[in-house]
Amino acid sequence: MQRPGFLFKVIVAVVRAVATQIVHRLLCGPLVSTWPWSVELRVVALRALFQAGSMDRKARKSAEIFIDPPLPRRLKGIMERIPAVLGDRPGEWLVRKGTDLDDVATVLYFHGGGYFGGSPGTHRYFTSTLAWETHTTLFSLDYRLAPEHRFPAALDDAYAAYLDLLAAGTDPARLFLSGDSAGGGLALALLLRLRDESKPMPAGAFVFSPYTDLAHTAESIRMNAKTDYLSIAPSLDRIPPNLLYLGDTDPHHPWASPLYGDFAGLPRLLLFAGGKEMILDDSVRVAEKAAAAGVEVTLHIEDDMMHVWPVVVPEQPAAKRALAIAAEFVARRETAE
Repeated sequence: MQRPGFLFKVIVAVVRAVATQIVHRLLCGPLVSTWPWSVELRVVALRALFQAGSMDRKARKSAEIFIDPPLPRRLKGIMERIPAVLGDRPGEWLVRKGTDLDDVATVLYFHGGGYFGGSPGTHRYFTSTLAWETHTTLFSLDYRLAPEHRFPAALDDAYAAYLDLLAAGTDPARLFLSGDSAGGGLALALLLRLRDESKPMPAGAFVFSPYTDLAHTAESIRMNAKTDYLSIAPSLDRIPPNLLYLGDTDPHHPWASPLYGDFAGLPRLLLFAGGKEMILDDSVRVAEKAAAAGVEVTLHIEDDMMHVWPVVVPEQPAAKRALAIAAEFVARRETAE
């Protein structure tokens, strides 16, 4: 049950932030020269929403439980959502109707939300679009969240789901990991664990704005604070998401912060990062380390975009460009066979 006044508090915070930004833009111009009004006000609204919500996480979680949107209108009738369980955790398959599952690659997807929020429902618009554009069958996992379930609960769930897919006969050469933000970091952490435990590796991973450094050493956190919406900067009135998830775990543990891992032996990687996002450096440094370890890695930086822009502004050309690049990455599996 949502706490009294929570929704009102959030609405007031968002309206105030948007109104203030309208005045600021009229007087001083846009935050980013290429941003139309719709993009700038969405970033500001999200920042206010997340900051207000982070002060009452229980109310935010209870609100997210009821987020159960339909598939995008353009995909109705041609895609279906199938609730299922993998690794003893619920989730959902997103499948093109009439698809022969033996003819398409499978994506195991981990939603973002700082390890304390989000769900397959909150990300359904994006995951269904991603499955369609990449011509894949996608499973979106509802992994356990902090602070009730701290590290390594999310990783344990991801690991179990992956092994369930293999046990069901999924060919790892036709399997990809993907995720956004914390889910992107989780996908990379899963690769490190699979390698460390000598399990079959997937064909690759493509991740959007992965959260890979829970020690928060990125200079971009400070540099891009005004052009992003994340609530990860130090604050006296809230516990940052890294500590909610980590508990007493060392933030440099590579299964929590993949940046600090050894990337040797990993499959090919595709990383997306926004040039204006706070954790830009998380992706840049991972790409550099992976390349130095001999991994085939591609880093796509969209110069003027914020954190996880394909989810936040799906109508923008930059979002569609990212999906096209992801589709090409997956399609390379076909040419390699």
